[in-house]
This record gives sequence, structure tokens and C-alpha cells, in this order.
Amino acid sequence: MSFPKKDNFNSRSSGAKVFEAANGLDDFLKTLEKDLFATAKVQCKFNHLENRADLIIDLHLNFGLVDCLRHFNNGDWGGTAFTEESQFNLSSSAVGALEKLNSINNHSIDILELSLHFVETSIVISRLEEYSIPKQLGPIIFHIGQHFVYFTKGLSEMPYEIFVPVFEDTTLENPGIKSSKNGYFDYWGLYFENQSQHEAMIYSLSNKKLQKEDLFLFE
Repeated sequence: MSFPKKDNFNSRSSGAKVFEAANGLDDFLKTLEKDLFATAKVQCKFNHLENRADLIIDLHLNFGLVDCLRHFNNGDWGGTAFTEESQFNLSSSAVGALEKLNSINNHSIDILELSLHFVETSIVISRLEEYSIPKQLGPIIFHIGQHFVYFTKGLSEMPYEIFVPVFEDTTLENPGIKSSKNGYFDYWGLYFENQSQHEAMIYSLSNKKLQKEDLFLFE
């Protein structure tokens, strides 16, 4: 089963209402903008039944992914190399900002989806569990750099969208079993332009290989 393009968030779930603001939301977004040198746009969806607000955040960066990775590797992204420590610092900053946002509101708030829009591609990160996006933001960018040469087909072709993660569909062979849900560093979904056609591929991080997307799901 193929993974779709991003859908209209307003129709994703029932019992929810779109709202415009939460206390401290601007400060939260400014933290993300500062850390990633980006401009942020956000959709907030409030679920009255669960007293929860889910955020869909688009971060627009006026440079390319290649430039981002080069700065990380050269150590001039905010003055530090993108080491394990700086991965932690990026994630820690995002988690801290989200925790502060939650502390000044009467409902829980989390990031449902975070998209990084570079000049040549977009990275779309979906929530796996509570706070999973801010906690794994640094490691995800690090792994993008580690696997860049492989998922760009030896630096020959850049996907225009990267979905992190996608899931292997086990329901075709075992209809009674739910789809296997992996972590952020198992499978990614990629869209390439191929002679005016949209080619969807799956990238396996463990095998460092691309494959057709027929047996995978995107959520």
C-alpha cells in the first residue's frame, strides 16, 4: 500500500476544532525559529474531548538542505559542530520550549507534525509518541546527514519530500495483524521527480538502500 501526500489536517480527526492561539505560542515558535534559522507557521487543532492541542508546524528555511548539513559538519551552525552533544542541545531546547508552553496552558500541547522546508526539499516528521518530535529532532537531522549520499542515489538525485518515518505494512500477508510501527530510524518515505512523474521510494536506514513503496504506509 502506498503512502500518500500530506493530507488536509482539518479532516484528520473528528471531535476537534481548529483554534488560533495558545498562551505563549509565539515564544515557543521563536525558539524553534532561532535554533533552526527559520520562519515558522503553525496550525493548532484543539480536541475538547481530550483537552489537547496538536500543533502542525512548518519551518521555512531560506537555504538548502546541503547547506544545512555542511554547516553542521563544519561546526559553524550556531558556533558548534553537530556532535552528539549538539544534537542533544537542539532536542533539549525544543523539549524545554514545549514543556514551558504546556506549563502556562490548561490543556496539553504537543507537536503532531513538523515540516522543515528547505530550498530544494522538505522533511516531514510525524509524531510517534508524546514529545517524540522535539526529543528526536537533533538525531533526525544527524541521520539525514549520515544517510544523505545513499538516499540521494549517490548525490545524483534529490527527493523533493522526505517523510520521517513510514511503516512497513504487514496486513497484506497477515490481515489480522496491525501494521508494524517502527521508529524514526528504520524507514523513510521519499518522493522523486522522474520525467514529470512522481516516483515514491522507501529508504531503509539499516540497509542503506532504496526500494519501491508498495508495502509501506505513511501516517
